[in-house]
Amino acid sequence: MKETGLKVIGVYAFLLGLLYAGVGMMSLVLGLGHLLFGNIDVLGLKSSLPADALGGSALVVIGAVYLAGVKPMWSGEKEGLSFIFVGFILSAIFGMIFLLIMGAHWLDFWLGETGEFSFTAELRPEVWLFLISLPVGYLLWKWRKTEKH
Repeated sequence: MKETGLKVIGVYAFLLGLLYAGVGMMSLVLGLGHLLFGNIDVLGLKSSLPADALGGSALVVIGAVYLAGVKPMWSGEKEGLSFIFVGFILSAIFGMIFLLIMGAHWLDFWLGETGEFSFTAELRPEVWLFLISLPVGYLLWKWRKTEKH
């Protein structure tokens, strides 16, 4: 893959790293605020982000993994691809877990076990961040195919 292709992956990974770390920090602050002070609305974000300290910590780690690969990629070195690949795998794992949880909640609703199901309430940051990270997965797959031959 050409150096410009590595830089494109690096820029996209940088944006993903910032998104993951930012959303993770906000979720972590909300979760810690919920643990320490009870059911309060910190920064007016309670309706849009879950108050989940552990989930927020995981998102911060994923963001850090993406960001760790940015500098080598921007320099044109392929060593940064390993960090971005691991970041994408972590994104996919957490995204798929929460997609499966969403599917289980929908199935409970469909079977009549639960009275209501709200798609927007079930759509956690892990899911939409995973969907946003799919292009970097495609770019990594494309790189793998071109480097093999």
